[in-house]
Amino acid sequence: MNTNIFDTAQQAVEQIAQEFITYSQQNRSVHISLSGGSTPKLLFKTLAQSPFNEKVRWENLHFWWGDDRMVEPNDPESNYGEVQKLLFDHIQIPAENIHRIRGENDVEQELARFSQELTACVPNLAFDWIILGMGTDGHTASLFPHQTDFNDPNVAAIAKHPETGQIRISKTAQLIEKAKRISYLVTGESKAEILKEIQTTPAENLPYPAAKIKAKNGVTEWILDKDAAKLL
Repeated sequence: MNTNIFDTAQQAVEQIAQEFITYSQQNRSVHISLSGGSTPKLLFKTLAQSPFNEKVRWENLHFWWGDDRMVEPNDPESNYGEVQKLLFDHIQIPAENIHRIRGENDVEQELARFSQELTACVPNLAFDWIILGMGTDGHTASLFPHQTDFNDPNVAAIAKHPETGQIRISKTAQLIEKAKRISYLVTGESKAEILKEIQTTPAENLPYPAAKIKAKNGVTEWILDKDAAKLL
């Protein structure tokens, strides 16, 4: 594992926020995929504040999501809705730079529409940067253990949460692996055991999508706080 370990979750997200500035200064469209979950909320709040909200050239960044729940955008469960509330409402960003999964739509129709948008907008389907989280069960995006097709050739898929049955749309493993850079942002001691398992066990012997999904032609890194990394 290529790991960067920070004392606190706040320090980890500040390092990532700094890189949003760097990416945005490239004078081209940069495609970034965001994650849901608690730690990214800290990232979005940080990006909405000084100095990041002023220094990031938002017009150069295009935002996507690794997955989202099929709910209205104002539903607390909406990954897009969280970013809207914590970040987009506080910055100047062109509406066309926000590529959300429309959770209020029919799931089959939205899968087709979103897949088409991905194919049309992202050069060679290779994201510049995909930020992922990891659940305590080893899932990432909405790719869950024992139900992920790692060879699915499509760009997106319909997924069902194994416990709640909630329907989502997720990027596929194959699409994620085309990224130039994948960053797993993982914090908190609830993730320590599974991180140790991922570090010490060959990925092919594990059921966890987060252990298996890596950039085929790019960089894969783990950005951790001390609590998550305490058993490494």
